Amino acid sequence: MNDKPKSLTAPYATFSAFINFLNKLRDAGVPSRIDPSVFGNVSGTISYSIISTLKFLKLIDESGTPSQQFIDLVNASDEARGPLMKPIIEKGYPTLFKPPVHLTSMTAGQFDEHVRQEYGVGGSTVDKVALFFIAASKMAGIAVSQHLLSRKPVATSSAAKKSAKQRRRDNGEDVDADDLPPPPNPSSTTKALEYQLIDLMSEPDIDDTVKQSIWSLVQFLMARKAKKAAETEA
Repeated sequence: MNDKPKSLTAPYATFSAFINFLNKLRDAGVPSRIDPSVFGNVSGTISYSIISTLKFLKLIDESGTPSQQFIDLVNASDEARGPLMKPIIEKGYPTLFKPPVHLTSMTAGQFDEHVRQEYGVGGSTVDKVALFFIAASKMAGIAVSQHLLSRKPVATSSAAKKSAKQRRRDNGEDVDADDLPPPPNPSSTTKALEYQLIDLMSEPDIDDTVKQSIWSLVQFLMARKAKKAAETEA
C-alpha cells in the first residue's frame, strides 16, 4: 500500500482555518461523518479544502468517517495538540521524514522541488502547501531549518502580491479566495472548469452526494493541472 494518497493534493488550506474547524468540533462534538454540512455557513472552498486536508492526513477515510486519531486531536486542549500532531504530520508526509531529505538543513528551494515532485503540486499551490506544512510543524514541535522557516513566496500570481493585511485576513474564515489556487490566467474572462464546478456546488438544489461527486472531479482536474505544471517546470 502506498503511503501517499495519489488522488489528493497535499494540504493547501490555511492552517488557521484548519484549527478553527477543530475548535468548532471541540465545542459541538465530533460527528459520525465529516461532510460539507458540518461546516455551517463556511464557504464551500474552505470546507472542501479542509475535507481534502483531513483525507490526506488520514484523519478521515474516503467516506468521511473520523479516525480515533482525529477525535483525540479535536478533543485535546490547545497545549496537548502539539504532541498529537507530530505523528499525524509524519504519517501524512512520509517522504519528508526519510533520507535523503533532512528537514533541519534543507533549503526552501529543496522543499519546493520536493513537494512538486512527490505531491504533485505546482504554481502558487506550492506556497500554500509550504505555509500549511511549516505551521503544522511548528505546532507539532518538528524541527525544520531556518532556511525553510524564512521561505518567501515564489508564486508570480496576483495572490502572491497581496498586502500583509490582506494575507492576515486570508488566514481566517471570512475570506476564502486564497483557499484555492488562482486561475492560471487572471486576465481571462472565462473561468477554468474547476472554478465553474466550485461555483456549481453552491447551488441550493444540489444534494451532498452530487457535491461529493463534483468535488472528486475538481480534485482530479487540480491534480492533473498540477502534474502538468510540475512537468513543465522540470
